[in-house]
Formats: sequence, C-alpha cells, structure tokens
Amino acid sequence: MKKIFFILTLLMPLLSVHAQSQQEWRDSISVLSRKIDLNPNNVELRLKKAAINIELGQWQYALDEYNAVLEIDKHNTNALYYRAFVNHHEGRYGFAREDYEKALMQEPGNTHILMGLIMTNLADNRHMQAYDEANQLVELAPGNAESYAVRAEVEQAMKMLDAAIDDMEKAIEIEKVVATKKYPFTATDDITTYSLMAFELYMATHNKAKALACLNFLVANGLSKASLLDYYRKVEKITL
Repeated sequence: MKKIFFILTLLMPLLSVHAQSQQEWRDSISVLSRKIDLNPNNVELRLKKAAINIELGQWQYALDEYNAVLEIDKHNTNALYYRAFVNHHEGRYGFAREDYEKALMQEPGNTHILMGLIMTNLADNRHMQAYDEANQLVELAPGNAESYAVRAEVEQAMKMLDAAIDDMEKAIEIEKVVATKKYPFTATDDITTYSLMAFELYMATHNKAKALACLNFLVANGLSKASLLDYYRKVEKITL
C-alpha cells in the first residue's frame, strides 16, 4: 500500500523543478553551483539546487543547501519544510519534527506542513501525537480528501480499523467528485490509491464484498483488471 507521505511529496512539487533527464538535472546543478559560488547568499539559487539534489537522490547535498539557507535566513519556511522532508527520509525524525514545528509556528494552519509533521510522528511511533494532529488536520480542511486519508493511515497504525475505514470511505466520497469527471482512472490517481487503501482495510476486517467492490469500482472506471489481478487473487483466498 502506497504511503500517504509520498503522495504528499508528489502533490507539492519541489519548488519549480520541471521534468528533466538525470543528465539535464546534473547540468542544472553545475550551472547553479557556479552561480552560488558568485553569490553565496542567494537563497533562491540554493533552494533550486537543493530541489534538484532531492530529485537526484543526493540527500546530504540537499541538506547542506537547506542548512546554508537557514544560516542566511533562519525563518525561511521553505527551507525548514524541505529540510524536515530530507531528515524524515533519512530517518532523523527528531530533527524533522523540530523543523516542521518551527515551520508551523510561522505558518499556523498550513495543512501541508501539518501533514508532514503527522507522518513524521507516525513513522517515529508517536501514534497519539500523530492522531491528535490528524484530528486537527481534518478540522482545518474538512473538505479535503487527503485529510481523511492521512487520519485513516494513523488510525490503521493504531489498529483502529473501523475508524480508518470510515475515514477512507469519506476520502473516496470526496475524491469521487473530481475523479469521476476524468476517464479513465490511472494507477497514480489519488482515487486509485485511496481505493486500494480501503481495499487493504476491508481485507484486514475480512469484508470480502466491500474489498471486491473497491476493485470493481476501479475497473469500471478504466483500470485494467489484469493490473489488479494480484488484488483479486487476495479476495479469492478469503473464506467467509
């Protein structure tokens, strides 16, 4: 099951980095590095370079750039947010949490930052803290499908499966309004991710009918049954 944290990173592109080849990204870094050498206090250049470092999986280089930006401007919210993202990726949850909390102090109510904090606390097994923050997230953005999906992931980790199912069903209900206007669904659509998360929850509670309905819904909206064959096989193994 795809984790929501990684969906969030797709929804929030790293600054203005556009799709390029690996070599084009490396060429861009070379150009940016030369510009930074000439103007080391240029925050925008450093943030752009850090974004490309992340795209290339150069996590330490990205961290170095965010550290440099925060030495220049300790209140730079973008640098705090993405440094937290890097530290989360590297398993340094305490540092990530500290930066997310600082960023939230500067931008109270920023749901993207709050989601990052929730997923860091969840990864760090701070379930109650993550759950409290997830409730806050839903209060802040009750019309956002992702809010319910994030809380469902926290509830699933806490073995609150009925609550997680309710939240995933709410996320799907909201997302359907947008998703069914486009055809066909693709494997990377949020509605697909949410439906497969709901599928896993139904499987965990041995609800064969609803698990099967999740898959049939995706097929009815354009996904090939062949691409979901492994999921259908899981349903077949359920004994009532």
